[in-house]
Amino acid sequence: MKTAPVISVDEFLSHTVRQEETDCFQVAERLHPDFGFWRERSIDLGHIRVFEHKADFNRKVNVHFTDHSLCDNVHHCMSVDGEMGAHFQHLKLSAHLNPKTFHQVYLPGQEYHLSMQRTFINVHVEVKRDYYTSLLCDSERWSAEMKQKLLNSQVFYTGEFQLSHPMMRVIHSIFDSPISGSLKKLLIEAKVHELIALQLNSAMHAFQGKANSISNDLFRSIRHYLDQTFLQDHSLKNIARHFGINEFSLKKGFKENFNTTVFEYLLNKRLEHGLELLQTGQYCVEEVGSTVGYKYPNHFSTAFKKRFGISPVQVRH
Repeated sequence: MKTAPVISVDEFLSHTVRQEETDCFQVAERLHPDFGFWRERSIDLGHIRVFEHKADFNRKVNVHFTDHSLCDNVHHCMSVDGEMGAHFQHLKLSAHLNPKTFHQVYLPGQEYHLSMQRTFINVHVEVKRDYYTSLLCDSERWSAEMKQKLLNSQVFYTGEFQLSHPMMRVIHSIFDSPISGSLKKLLIEAKVHELIALQLNSAMHAFQGKANSISNDLFRSIRHYLDQTFLQDHSLKNIARHFGINEFSLKKGFKENFNTTVFEYLLNKRLEHGLELLQTGQYCVEEVGSTVGYKYPNHFSTAFKKRFGISPVQVRH
């Protein structure tokens, strides 16, 4: 299979055939003799820049970019139609976009190339990093973690999400609003914020879903640990320390996952083990009670009868 050629974006720019401002947008059209037509509409809102790219190429092409402002901005990239891939070789990261999908990305560095199909419509929202972090909330975990990564200039990539119908409507209103003049800029800025909010909401749900999955795995591990060690002396403090969480999270998460408390779970495990020992007929009630953690036989008998409805003596005989 023939590999798509790689050319510099400057080569495309050198074939610009039209450049003008139309209804608040800067419009540039390029007609490359080997690859075909590429139209760009853009608007600069100060801390936000918005681009629309439409292409009708003769063949696929990889376009190489050197962008010194890449690390100063957070990028929301959307494929309204067609496919596109972004490749950041220095970070060993590739981010593909299928039709009607988007991703959010922040990447330190300046060089990358775009794999462009023959036809596509791509929308790109570029937000100043400092402004973007001001939109994020410190009181929500997903938002605070995203903010910290951006402030520390760490790679941030959400993965690919579907463009929802509300997002598509907002994109349409950004580029095809009947309003003109200064009010158009006001509308576009509001709509861009709406689009960012919708896409951050998708990232938030993905983050929470991942966090929930991790949380479920953690508490299954805690339960397995208790199943193996239920005869040992346990405290919330020691269990929490063993799994690297705090006592409040341990109590809350265990109750939410298994509808019982840690100590109720341990008590039932010990009593069930006591029942098994009694059923063998090899141990007296006092021995079994001591084995499962009861100092006084009458305390064991009371707990046993409450759990199973009969006394240990009745099981023993």
